[in-house]
Amino acid sequence: MKALLSIALLPLALAACGDLTPSQNGSGIRVANPDSDRLKAASPLDQRLALMRAIRQTGNRCHRVVTAAYQEYYRGMEMWVALCDEGKHWSIFIAANSDVQVRDCEQNQQLGLPLCRPVAPMPPDPLDPGANSSGNQSDNATGNSIQIN
Repeated sequence: MKALLSIALLPLALAACGDLTPSQNGSGIRVANPDSDRLKAASPLDQRLALMRAIRQTGNRCHRVVTAAYQEYYRGMEMWVALCDEGKHWSIFIAANSDVQVRDCEQNQQLGLPLCRPVAPMPPDPLDPGANSSGNQSDNATGNSIQIN
């Protein structure tokens, strides 16, 4: 009889606990992410190189990242957006344990990921050797040629 009474009272006891579903906004705890922090502190050239390497290492094509920007914190990962010179935007997710995931921004909605905020191309960086497509031709045209023996 006691067992039957315990089973009958169990739903009442659980109902007294209130809503047991997890909250949608999470616990508010943000995990430290040293890799993303270093990337935020890096020069724009170093940011573009690091993100290009992440895109390529995941088997995707990107000849050159022309611009990139940090977008947001998402489920324990830092989200970056990169624009390749082919015109494709990529979302790069960096986890606190250094895992990296790269997704085509066009697929983010169907994957349930945050939508990418497109980044506009930056003007050429004078420190970026790949930004000057003419190479030494401009120096040679002005008579400032360099000879290597």
